[in-house]
Amino acid sequence: MHAERDKTGSWFENNLIKLRLRYKLNTEYLILGISLVIAILVTYFAFHSGYASLASPSVQNAESIGSPASEKQNLYTIIVAVPIIAFGPYAFYVTMESRRKQRYERDFADFLFELSELVRGGIDPARALFTLAEGTTGSITKYVKIAAKQMQVGLTFEQALQNLGNVIGSELAKRYSDLVIQSSYSGGAVANLIQKASIDMGTFLALDKQKRSGLSQYTVVLYVGQVVLIVLCAILVVEFVPQLSELGEIGAAGLSGLLGSADIGSINMERLLFFLVVINGFLGGLVIGKISEGKIKYGLKHSLILILIGLIAWNGFVLPTLAGPSNVTITVVSYDKTGVAGFPLQDPMIVQITNAKGNTVTGAPVTFTVSGGGSASPGTVATATDGQASTKITLGPNPGQYVVVITSGNSKANVTISGQ
Repeated sequence: MHAERDKTGSWFENNLIKLRLRYKLNTEYLILGISLVIAILVTYFAFHSGYASLASPSVQNAESIGSPASEKQNLYTIIVAVPIIAFGPYAFYVTMESRRKQRYERDFADFLFELSELVRGGIDPARALFTLAEGTTGSITKYVKIAAKQMQVGLTFEQALQNLGNVIGSELAKRYSDLVIQSSYSGGAVANLIQKASIDMGTFLALDKQKRSGLSQYTVVLYVGQVVLIVLCAILVVEFVPQLSELGEIGAAGLSGLLGSADIGSINMERLLFFLVVINGFLGGLVIGKISEGKIKYGLKHSLILILIGLIAWNGFVLPTLAGPSNVTITVVSYDKTGVAGFPLQDPMIVQITNAKGNTVTGAPVTFTVSGGGSASPGTVATATDGQASTKITLGPNPGQYVVVITSGNSKANVTISGQ
């Protein structure tokens, strides 16, 4: 009964190893492909459903405008979530594979040392492998047992050891497996050759670990650089962006030769700086992977962490600072003081929003409500680059006084209109 179970287990493990050897690269591509498809679907539904939009809040349909800060948070969350969905599973897979390979290499070096000690004691290499298969050899124990079972069914020591090196999936392990095989053909001091291979492999792994530790300082530098960039961009956004409208007015006043006809105030610097943070984080992570582990793909995990740090900082600190507290000044620029009950006023009501510094606010949501059954169309509208918002007021059906309540952030203003 137990023998049959062992035989079945051996068959399953052997076929599992064959599948891994044959489809290992395809596994990476499969994980990456599935993740990319899911990321594309998430992007499509996020923008198609209106959860996120690339349009500026100040130019969107007024009926769909809520809080510009929350809309930006939705957009930025999607921008960061999509690469995490697309590359996160792949980054996790290659990271786990890299750690697995490192464990296997360390245990394979120890396996070679133990093999050399048994051969030095007078046991031939094949019998020594059987002896080691009866014990524990760390993370490669099951593969050593499989190699021993392969020799039981007719494979030579050289073939079994070569399969063991292939299963580990490390070029270093394969190289030293071939070295041991060649030393077994040479005869003579085989134990010394195997022990030398073990020592050389252990030295190589120690040097590689030391190199990784030495390069970790560059990882810290790039992480600190990302944080510094976030801080600088945040300062620019909080202190510089509110002044863009004034720069636009200067350009329109007499610097058209230098600035052209473009309105500087209409440039969404806050969004552009966030994109800069995301791009810098993503590319910086790839550089970390190339420096520390020699391959760009190992830096994807750092890329995703860096852009996630940028998102947390932006949505957690920058956007709330821009959005509030929303104590603004509401100035009614123009409106009709009288109108015919039940009909729209002839001219729209225009208001202007300014902040505590007296600067106009772009993209601020302004809500209009009319008492007595009146209405405003649109009921909520975002201020333009000049800080102004307008709506069409319709009075209620009965003559009398109608109060229009104008709300923006935490501020309110009331306007009374006579209906005749």
